[in-house]
Amino acid sequence: MTLPPPFSLSISAQRAEDCRVTLPVPAPVSGKVEPMAQVPSALVTSGLLGAGVAISPTGHTVLAPFSGTVVSVSSTKEQIRLKSRQGLELLIQVGLNSHKMMSEGFKSHIKAGDKITQGQLLMEFDLRKLRLGCTCPLCLVLVPVLPRLKHIQGHYHSLMAGEEPCMTLFLS
Repeated sequence: MTLPPPFSLSISAQRAEDCRVTLPVPAPVSGKVEPMAQVPSALVTSGLLGAGVAISPTGHTVLAPFSGTVVSVSSTKEQIRLKSRQGLELLIQVGLNSHKMMSEGFKSHIKAGDKITQGQLLMEFDLRKLRLGCTCPLCLVLVPVLPRLKHIQGHYHSLMAGEEPCMTLFLS
């Protein structure tokens, strides 16, 4: 089986090869990684929520991609913000406009302030309800703010949550 080459997104003029730190981000959701250009939302594709990848989910769980702290969980349970022990913030959004589902089909296993370990179950969701109840069932994995982030390399192929990186971050 041949995998397609990874896609890249440059945040600055600095080349990925010139960055000092590379940080693979394990996929929090099983599925197929898609470029952000595939997301049917101007808000997301413009980068206002951050830079990252979208995953077309095949599973029904969200796992912690790293150890750290839960910064916030939306009241409708579809969005989680995490912070690693090294300071990396990650936003995980399950579905577009899924807040309109009013928590229906989402079960959170965490709350703001909780300490988490890599691979820990954060959330379960009903994939069937997600496909029927929201604009788009893609799960977004975004880096909202990171001044040192210079480049993102997405790995667009099917992957298992917690086992393979969905993207690699290049930091200065």
